[in-house]
Amino acid sequence: MLSITHIVVTLLLIQLLTLDRNDAFIAMLFGVFIDADHLFGLMKYTQANGVASMFDLDTLMNPGGQWKSILHSPIAAAVVAPLSFAVRLSIPILFWAVHLLMDFFEQNFLGHFSELEAGLFLFATLSLLTLRYGQYIMNNESSDFRDYFRVEVEGLRGLFRGKPETSF
Repeated sequence: MLSITHIVVTLLLIQLLTLDRNDAFIAMLFGVFIDADHLFGLMKYTQANGVASMFDLDTLMNPGGQWKSILHSPIAAAVVAPLSFAVRLSIPILFWAVHLLMDFFEQNFLGHFSELEAGLFLFATLSLLTLRYGQYIMNNESSDFRDYFRVEVEGLRGLFRGKPETSF
């Protein structure tokens, strides 16, 4: 799946599970950032297919497994499960498993950025916005969508400035 789909689904699960900031960070590591191994696989990919293949979209979308490390195989459970046990959290294994399931369905049933993946992305995005807006309405007198949108934008800016100015 595309990284943006992994991000939105992971954020939705974080919201549904009401994870705190530290747990959300762990969830993002195992739900999204394990795809960083694709960057490491880039060298192996260019060795196998040549530098010119990096500019061919069809070749990039069907790399033949050279993009994935051991983190994207069921064998990685031997590492992720003890890590989850060591930190006394089920978050790493849960979000890693969701990531693998999404990739499995893409490879075996959906194809690369299919209409179904776009539908999943839109559904997860709308669900996330609905949950966040519902929380905003419960915690604030104003239920104006423009105020909610302003709070969300300020929260995103706060990620890059330091502590967000408003939270709910």
